[in-house]
Amino acid sequence: MIKKLETILKDINVLLVEDEEDLRFILHRSIYKYVNSIIEAKDGTEGLEKFLSNDIDLVLSDINMQRMSGLKMLKKIREYNSLVPVIFLTAYDTDENILEAISLSNSYLLKKPFEKKQLLTTIQMVIGQQRSSEEFIELQNGFTYSLTNKELYLNKQLVSLTKIEKRLLDILIHNKEHIVTFEMIDNYVWQEKGATQETIRAFIKKLRKKTYPELIENVQGMGYLLKI
Repeated sequence: MIKKLETILKDINVLLVEDEEDLRFILHRSIYKYVNSIIEAKDGTEGLEKFLSNDIDLVLSDINMQRMSGLKMLKKIREYNSLVPVIFLTAYDTDENILEAISLSNSYLLKKPFEKKQLLTTIQMVIGQQRSSEEFIELQNGFTYSLTNKELYLNKQLVSLTKIEKRLLDILIHNKEHIVTFEMIDNYVWQEKGATQETIRAFIKKLRKKTYPELIENVQGMGYLLKI
């Protein structure tokens, strides 16, 4: 099991959101050997900030927290990324919260208390399912996008993208067929640095040149739509 875990989880970045410091430490110690990195947050507000400023592959989160709950955080995350899996860790909660948690897309529930083996098995299952079900997204004209590596390929050859171009394409891919507003792009790609609409348009133009014009559609006065 250990070798299989290391193979599956070695490249993933985990966002750990838990308001109890002792439990957060225990969770960190339970998984840090198997994953690439762990980014910690003490509530949903900080968790959302950390999600937007890092490349996150999996979220582990409590539900009931100060400032922003795990459920509200996930709803905010879904505005930027519809695919990243979230495992909610909860002990005593209302049936309403539990039902809402498992009804949200790509979300899972692990009830406290649980053993380290249960946690690792759940993480392995979630990441394994995600990678087997949709590792690549097929675009047009020979382009494919790897959800695992966050890389773009043309006829199986890697397309060189800058860091900003990668994050821009990533938010469009994860919200394919949905409008991605200028504000969403600014928050996810440029974060606290900020970007004007003219700057965003310039990078969209660069992406179109590296792919094909029809991939990204303008939505007048709102933002952009990725067409597959």
